[in-house]
Amino acid sequence: MRLNGKRALVVGASSPDGMGAAVARRFAEEGARVVLGGRNLDKVGAVGKALGLPVVQLDITDEASLASGVAAAVAELGGLDIAINLAGVNHSSLIADETYAALLNQATLHFIGTALFIRDVAAAMPEGGSIITISSLTVELTGPRLAAYSASKAAADKVMRVAAVEYGDRGIRINAVAPGLTRTAMTGAYFDNPAVLGAFQRETPTGRLSEVDDVAAAALWLASDECTTTGDVIRVSGGMHLRRLPTPRDMAS
Repeated sequence: MRLNGKRALVVGASSPDGMGAAVARRFAEEGARVVLGGRNLDKVGAVGKALGLPVVQLDITDEASLASGVAAAVAELGGLDIAINLAGVNHSSLIADETYAALLNQATLHFIGTALFIRDVAAAMPEGGSIITISSLTVELTGPRLAAYSASKAAADKVMRVAAVEYGDRGIRINAVAPGLTRTAMTGAYFDNPAVLGAFQRETPTGRLSEVDDVAAAALWLASDECTTTGDVIRVSGGMHLRRLPTPRDMAS
């Protein structure tokens, strides 16, 4: 019961086999009172029903929706001690084919959304707490078609570090988790393709790709009172950051 009595908001829990659901389940098992937040109320509601957890509608890309969703979670829980934002969408495009709208969408979701999420949940933590965001190994490892996604994630990491400095004297720790390729509904096609799967495994020193429960375990430590870390990115990748992203040629062989 490492989170016994803690009050947690988990944003981005719209898939029953996703990272958000895994984190929410682990937090609840460890004694936290958890509220789920998501843009699609039907989807997040289905996950909440399966886990026996209350839900709020919260769109990280809409400032009014973010504010109202955080307020609803605070009203449900009586305050916040933990908040984690797992909302995100992958985007793949060559720079030559990139559009203003697509770039803006990635920046709004990952960069602006992260900054405003931290702002709003930190305001609900007068006694301190833990805020967690989701980074990506593509911030460190460079590959084609990742300009919008990896750059917006890099910006979010910098926001997280600046926030860790600004909120540290209020007892609020702010960190990020950077998963490697992790099996979810969104990435299922990668795991079903032997060439792609093999390419990623060859670039992972442990040979074992991440599971959503690995991400949940890292988030649990960051959320717990055992952790004193702030302003850090915790990689959950089996050491893949020590090597490189597979190239398209690697994944075709």
